[in-house]
Amino acid sequence: MSSSLTRLIPPTPAQSSAKARLLTPTTQPIPLQSSALAKRYSYIHTALVPAYYYLRASELVKDPLPTLITDVVVVALVQALFCVLSLPTAGSWASGTSGGKIIEGTATIKSPKASKVTGGASAVGSMRKKVGPVGAKSSSRPGVITESVGQRVMPTFFSLVLTLVVPPIPLTIIALVLGAPLYPTSLLYHTLLLALHVSLLAFLPIFYAHGVSSSAWRDVAAAWLPFDEAGVWAGTVGAMVGGWVGAVPIALDWDREWQKWPCTVVWGVVLGWTMGRVLTSVVGLGVGKRIDLSETEEENHHARPEFVLAEKSR
Repeated sequence: MSSSLTRLIPPTPAQSSAKARLLTPTTQPIPLQSSALAKRYSYIHTALVPAYYYLRASELVKDPLPTLITDVVVVALVQALFCVLSLPTAGSWASGTSGGKIIEGTATIKSPKASKVTGGASAVGSMRKKVGPVGAKSSSRPGVITESVGQRVMPTFFSLVLTLVVPPIPLTIIALVLGAPLYPTSLLYHTLLLALHVSLLAFLPIFYAHGVSSSAWRDVAAAWLPFDEAGVWAGTVGAMVGGWVGAVPIALDWDREWQKWPCTVVWGVVLGWTMGRVLTSVVGLGVGKRIDLSETEEENHHARPEFVLAEKSR
C-alpha cells in the first residue's frame, strides 16, 4: 500500500527590486532656444492664446461653427510662430536619449561611445546624428544646435501637416466615446473642429520638437514625457484635463446659451493649457519630472511556501 504525504518545499526567493520597472522612459525635456527672444516670446505666447479665445468667446457662443473654423487658422499660425521662435526642431537636439540625437529608423538605443564602422557608416542598430544641419551653429545650451529662422520653416510646415492630419480623428473618436453628441449630426462638425483645436494646442509643438520618434510618441501615449521649461508637455496635459473638466457645465440644467456644445469644452482646453504652461514655463514647477504611470512587477516581500504531494510506499 501507499499513502500520500505532504512535503514542504523551501520558498522561492523574491525577485530583485532592480527588475521592478518593465519599461523605462527615454525622452528628454524640451529646451527653449538659447536666444533672449525665445524666452520672451514663450511668456507672451502663454498670455496671447487665452487672450485671443477670450475675445472670441461671444462669437463662439453666437455661432460656433464659423468661429471655430476661423480660429483654427489663427491658432495654427500663432502656435507655428511659437515653434519657430522658441523651440528646437527635431534632430537639432538630444530629444530621444542623453546619448545623442536620433534619426528615425531604429528603436535601438546605442551608447555614444560605441565603435564606428569604417567607411563613414554608423554601427548596426544606431542611426544617430553626429553633426547638425549645414549652416547651423552650436548653441550655448548643451546638445542644442542653433538654426536660422529659415531653416525652421519647413519643419514647422511638416509638423503642422502632421498635426492637422494625425491626431484629430482619434481625438474625435475619444470625444464621442466620452459623451460628445451624435445627434443632430451637424454637431459632428463641431466635435471635429474641437479636435483640431486640441491637436494644435497640445500636439503641434511635440511634432515640431520630437518629429515622429517612436520612443518619444511611446512616452506621449504613456504620459511619460518630462515637464519642460518650454511648457510644451504641461500645456498638453493641461489641455486634456481642462477639456474633460470643461464638459461638466454642459450637463447642468441651467439653460444658458453658453452651455451649447462645444463652448465650455473649448474654454476648458484653453484654461488647462494656460495653467499648465504658467506652472512650468513661468513658475518653473515640476520641470524635469515625469508623471509615473509605468507598470511594475510586484515584489514578493513575503515568499509563500509551496506544497506538493509525495508518494511513500509501505
